Amino acid sequence: MSYIKSSKGFDQLEISEFAFFIQVIPYNIYALFAILMVVFIAVSGRDFGPMKKSEERAANGEGLFNKDRFGDAAGSISEDHNNSKAHFSDMLMPIGLLIILAVIFFPVTTWMGAVDGKTITSFSDAMSSIPLGKAFNDTDASVALMYAMVVTITITYIYYIGRKLLSIKTAANAMIDGFKSMVPALIILTLAWSIGSIIKSSPEDGGLGLANYLSHLVVDGGFQVYLLPVVVFMLSCLISFSTGTSWGTLAIMVPITMPISVALGQAAGFDGAELLNASLAPLGAVLGGAIFGDHASPISDTTILSSTGANCPHLEHVATQLPYAGFVAGVAIIGHITAGLTRQPYVSLIVSAAVFVAGLFFLTRNKKST
Repeated sequence: MSYIKSSKGFDQLEISEFAFFIQVIPYNIYALFAILMVVFIAVSGRDFGPMKKSEERAANGEGLFNKDRFGDAAGSISEDHNNSKAHFSDMLMPIGLLIILAVIFFPVTTWMGAVDGKTITSFSDAMSSIPLGKAFNDTDASVALMYAMVVTITITYIYYIGRKLLSIKTAANAMIDGFKSMVPALIILTLAWSIGSIIKSSPEDGGLGLANYLSHLVVDGGFQVYLLPVVVFMLSCLISFSTGTSWGTLAIMVPITMPISVALGQAAGFDGAELLNASLAPLGAVLGGAIFGDHASPISDTTILSSTGANCPHLEHVATQLPYAGFVAGVAIIGHITAGLTRQPYVSLIVSAAVFVAGLFFLTRNKKST
């Protein structure tokens, strides 16, 4: 949302960054159908490609992974670290708590920030003067999420100690390890923010002004507005796969895509809701393309941690997951072409669903896993 809000042209849409982000969700075709793909495979058991071979090998007692081809797993789970008291709800509790608290703190943060000691002197005055819907839309999401995370960590810390899942010492060490694990991500984000700032800043401010340059180049070159979603989706896929970071992809692509989509929409004579829809579709494509790299890139922290946590050789995890991610990306390409042509999210979702079902029928026919 911070990338969106600071992008050139966003102020012309006359919408808050939070409301814009919510309205982008139906256009995030890759992410939506990736979730459906997981549900379908889990429920039906109809694997295909390298994953099907791995499933059959495991079912035949030949091992959970191909050690000869991919080597040993990066991590292993020691029986010494198992806790008989642990339950899957102990993992779901902090996740659910974080979501609930985030929703609560969105309006609360707005009301807290509105107390200026002059016109609004108390929290109750802020609640009465700012409606819930407006407080929700005008929130500073980063501050709200920070409050939610701090409270969630505190409650979870007490909960785990009370359940005797962790001692005071091990819980403290776990938090320290968690902070340490975020250092590489923070370095990537810092570098991505630096690149993003250089890209979108004007030459007068020491930047490249690339967003403005591309915006004028695309508009003056007669680029068709309906092609923008699919083009930025494929570019985002390429960048995220090559770099292994969705955050870095967003930092690069959002400041470029927003001014281009607004400029193309205005050049096509759009205004109001039409201009907004012309901007939502490309940004949804950027979000989906950024996530593709997280799922498929062998250098993504998501794939590395997934394979390590599952005690699976990293390259085998990438090889077995890539066909699934690639299939969903293909579905998303059709969906983004439709979104560009119609600028109607639900039409593009219906078309994507039809391609999704037809593709799965072709790929998984008579291939039910044992």
